[in-house]
Amino acid sequence: MNRRTFLSAALVAPVLAALAACGDPDQVPADTTPGTTGIAHPTGADDVILKVSYEGGFLPAGLAFVNTPTLLVSGDGRVFTQGVVAAIFPGPLLPAVQVRTITEDGIQSLLAIAQAAGLLATPPDYTGGDRVADAPNTVVTINAGNGSFAHSAYALGIDDPEGPARKALLDAVTALTDIEAAAGSANLGVDQAFVPTEYRFQARAVDPSELTGQDPAPTVVEWPAESSMALAGATACARLPAAAVGSLFLDAKQNTYFKQGDVVYQLAVAGVLPGDPAC
Repeated sequence: MNRRTFLSAALVAPVLAALAACGDPDQVPADTTPGTTGIAHPTGADDVILKVSYEGGFLPAGLAFVNTPTLLVSGDGRVFTQGVVAAIFPGPLLPAVQVRTITEDGIQSLLAIAQAAGLLATPPDYTGGDRVADAPNTVVTINAGNGSFAHSAYALGIDDPEGPARKALLDAVTALTDIEAAAGSANLGVDQAFVPTEYRFQARAVDPSELTGQDPAPTVVEWPAESSMALAGATACARLPAAAVGSLFLDAKQNTYFKQGDVVYQLAVAGVLPGDPAC
């Protein structure tokens, strides 16, 4: 992965999901697949089988909050990837996320790549990247093979040459994120935009003077009166059903602000994905 590709993924991607326990062979993921000859894994809709994300680094607080995984495979056979966002401002408020189905054969192909790279085991020492400042960690989280494993390496792919452990992780990430080749296109459904059923968000009160002089001019919309959610209490994290706000977030842009009472707020919003922690 070259520097441009890495930084692009890091800026678009995020993540704030809690990491699974590292390398505990006695920890068996819940609802593992029964009676298969492949690698066992959880099967629940909110279970994470495999996730590749870029976490930390020098990012504005709101962008860090909505950071989404580069790849996420859920237990019920869905694959979430980052969508393409046009390089324009203001873009959509919500991060672009795509979702498609994946067969069990496709899941097993992904897990076989992880297993061959030694990722279904206690993480080795990934020390490195010391010459790079403010870079994110590349994190591969796996719940499979009767264990949960979190492999994290700082500035992976930037500080060449990489040592053996970091190179193995980098090669696995490169292979896994080429989902068509890794899973097999025949094992994947049609890619489509992810429509969340629940949102997580942060709210920051802004001085109206901050809106003056912005180009293009921002839009201020009223927070739905029927919503019982107080934005003043959502400074760290809050969740609400998508039905509670209708198309409000879907229609919003990056320069859309929300007014509740006499206070104007800027929101960082993302759709809730499998495995996201509770607020």
